[in-house]
Amino acid sequence: MANIETPSWGKDGLYGLTSKWPVALDLAGSNNPCRLEGEVADLVVLGSIPTGISGTFYRVMVDPFVPPDERNVPIDGDGSISAFRFHEGRVDMRMRYIETERYKLERKAGRALFGLYRNPYTHHPCVRAAVDSTANTNLVYWAGRLLALKEVALPYSVDPDTLETLEYDPFKGQVNAKTFTAHPKVDPVTNELVVFGYEAKGLGTLDIVTYSLDAVGQKTGEFWLKSPWCAFIHDCVITTNFVVLFLWPFEASVERMKQGKQHWAWNYERPATFIVVPRRDGAGAQYGWTPGEHRVYSWRNCMPIHTAGAWESNDGKIYAESTRVHDNAFPFFPPEDGRMPDPETKGDFVRWEFDLRKPSGSMVPDPIVLLDVPSEFPRIDERFMGRPYNFVFLNVFIPKSSDGKKNIFQGLNGLAMLNKTTGVPQYFYAGDDSLCQEPIFIPRSESEGDGWVMTLVERKASNRCDIAVIDTKSFSTPVAIVQLPFHVKAQIHGNWVDATRREPGRSLARQYGEQIISGKGSLEPL
Repeated sequence: MANIETPSWGKDGLYGLTSKWPVALDLAGSNNPCRLEGEVADLVVLGSIPTGISGTFYRVMVDPFVPPDERNVPIDGDGSISAFRFHEGRVDMRMRYIETERYKLERKAGRALFGLYRNPYTHHPCVRAAVDSTANTNLVYWAGRLLALKEVALPYSVDPDTLETLEYDPFKGQVNAKTFTAHPKVDPVTNELVVFGYEAKGLGTLDIVTYSLDAVGQKTGEFWLKSPWCAFIHDCVITTNFVVLFLWPFEASVERMKQGKQHWAWNYERPATFIVVPRRDGAGAQYGWTPGEHRVYSWRNCMPIHTAGAWESNDGKIYAESTRVHDNAFPFFPPEDGRMPDPETKGDFVRWEFDLRKPSGSMVPDPIVLLDVPSEFPRIDERFMGRPYNFVFLNVFIPKSSDGKKNIFQGLNGLAMLNKTTGVPQYFYAGDDSLCQEPIFIPRSESEGDGWVMTLVERKASNRCDIAVIDTKSFSTPVAIVQLPFHVKAQIHGNWVDATRREPGRSLARQYGEQIISGKGSLEPL
């Protein structure tokens, strides 16, 4: 029998064929787009789901439905919701795209119509008047609506059960702004959703707005101000009287956009900057602030990415905690000279101090390092949002594998539960070749930090995902693992919505807030 040689062009099984999908790290391997919609009932559970867990874990991921522009960045792409409903020890799963105007236009066309991130000058002319939002960053349940959020635009309202997209701008007519943060904060005492928007009057503008939405979605406390430059303002913290905006050292330039370049460019000359804004009239009067005043503070060039929480002290200071990267953590938005960040750049979790008696323009002291390991996505027991708290849950990198060997950094492979009173963290290791995503906390009692933490775990070697359910009383080992039947892309953010919030009556967070107001809860500083 004659020898038959395998043609060289067929050895890899691809036969030299190419795809319309661009070659990019965020679109390959374990980051392959899912593009799935549907339901799976009664997922396989290892261990047992605690009886106190009843509600839905919502998460949203960046999952382009059509091949994106080849210059696509990882934070762009259609938003897709995964909803995991926990009930009576069982877990059901539902996945569905958020049907934004952008998604519907591109799906109908069967190709990308939107170009660079937040750059309308690179979009197809037929879509330049469309809402350029993928609603892919966060999901927040408020005023009976599940809000799909992207800070470039206003919210989309989604049915919390079916995940059907209902409408754009559900709070319409109340605030004349074009943007709405992906990180609003719930004040559990006043039962308000604290909101801000930047580039609020349009592309490249310096306008910022802050306000609150009450329990039925009515606006209170609108406050307009100007940013010191057109900065990337992703996250914030709240206290009883103030909201603090965290400005990253990226700079937008409409002129650069018109040249077909990116919306954002890192600027090594810009400091990390913090704008403190009163939540209501007269909030700063006791510190010598004039009516309508806000104050700006800064530190050195760095990127304080996501916040945990903040509180006011009795001596006129705000303390706020966040993760920090000492260089540009978004290298896909380099500076104008194209410089890439130092590969040895450190990341950590820190506490910032703002003295409200100091004038605007003051430098803040060096932050206190609370956890000196690569950290991200800090979360707290959110019944304490805006007040002193003790426990923080974070994604972290754990340097040793299960057999004691050194892990090579490929992402955040564990969780930490930091007790700030003792300063001692406890760790959960996701496992070799595994990565953890943002933790969410579910309270069990009125005691802070008593409950469960959930995180979606990516099993890179087997190309699948699990949900780990961890009891905070025994943090290193999960009490249950929920196995997904397929791989899903990494989320940006997610949140837990307790079943009691979907029923008449007060939420547990609201009850706790009322206890603080009545003097039965603790507000003692740490």
